[in-house]
Amino acid sequence: MDSANQDLNLSTSILPGMVDASPEMHHAKLNLTAKINTILTKYGYDIFDCPIMESTELYAMKSGGELTSRLYSFVEPGGISVSLRPEFTSSVIRFYVSNEAVHKKTVKKQYLGPVFRYFDSNQGLNQRQFTQQGCEIIGDSSIGSDVEILKLSLLALAESGLEKVTIKLGHMGYIRSILEDFELSEALIGFTLSNLQVLNESESGIAGLVDMASGIGLINPGENHDETTNIKTAETPMSSLGRRTFEQITNRSLKKKSHLFSVEKYSKALTRLSLFLSTFSGDINNVSNNMTTDPIHKDAAKYFKRVIKESANVSDMAVDFIVDCAAQRGFTYYTGIIFDIEHVSDNKSIPLGGGGRYDGLVKLLGGPEEIPATGFAVNVDSILSIITVDE
Repeated sequence: MDSANQDLNLSTSILPGMVDASPEMHHAKLNLTAKINTILTKYGYDIFDCPIMESTELYAMKSGGELTSRLYSFVEPGGISVSLRPEFTSSVIRFYVSNEAVHKKTVKKQYLGPVFRYFDSNQGLNQRQFTQQGCEIIGDSSIGSDVEILKLSLLALAESGLEKVTIKLGHMGYIRSILEDFELSEALIGFTLSNLQVLNESESGIAGLVDMASGIGLINPGENHDETTNIKTAETPMSSLGRRTFEQITNRSLKKKSHLFSVEKYSKALTRLSLFLSTFSGDINNVSNNMTTDPIHKDAAKYFKRVIKESANVSDMAVDFIVDCAAQRGFTYYTGIIFDIEHVSDNKSIPLGGGGRYDGLVKLLGGPEEIPATGFAVNVDSILSIITVDE
């Protein structure tokens, strides 16, 4: 094909991953997003709008390499590296840090608009531009805010007319707490969080992850550091998950000076983590508080059961709750609950959205301190595509 014909095709064909909406689909989108907006407004969420283009650094700081490979980035004429927004959370937190962080109050924001993420056609995904709608709570660390976010995501989906969805729940806080008990470096913790699935692939998952960490220099087979781990005291309740005493923090800092850990120590950490991941997989009702003496397991069982109980039955839509702490979410900035929303039909799963807690993001993006935050977002176009097919 010559260049002239190529140019003609490009000028008359829509770009990959882009969709022309019919009048019917456009009206359906306006109708659904208006209903979701009404729900979020009722719960006290102010509407937030932001530029469709932000500094690339903003997204890189939040997600590192996990999202930057999917950004539509370029250098604008003024010489600044910019990207089309791939999501709204970064912009919400940027605005909060610049305008509202000093007020020390709970802030609720909702948003709606197009986002852009590059997907290779080989990944089986065909959306590079889609409409995202969701909300964020900043300044509330309570389990009540986790429940509210999950409930709102279900109420939003119910407005579309979907009859059934699946919610996959995880919790990065419990996983981090297990790894921190073994004094692992932040780099090694981040590596582990990014490779949780390796632990569940086979019986040799622990050895495989140890080999991977050793191969990139995160652990040193020749060094055996002190295997002593911190013991949570009465000053550090389990529900705080990671908030330790000054003595514990100091002790941990001293032990991390070498930034290298032994194979034996890392293997012990992975063994305990693997047990947690296998325990919290599937129906939470099959997990009994009497099954283990591990306080993290007991706290996690209590937490998941409460969140599910208080989030269930908020609408006539049927919801299957599945606990899957080993699922690969991709973003290691999460610090607490994580959930993915899917529509499963004929053994095919279609992602509809998700959310979770990210208490460290405010400080990471320039805030004066760590401030609790959580939120969710749904893919409006994916939801409508299912409704259209079902009809």
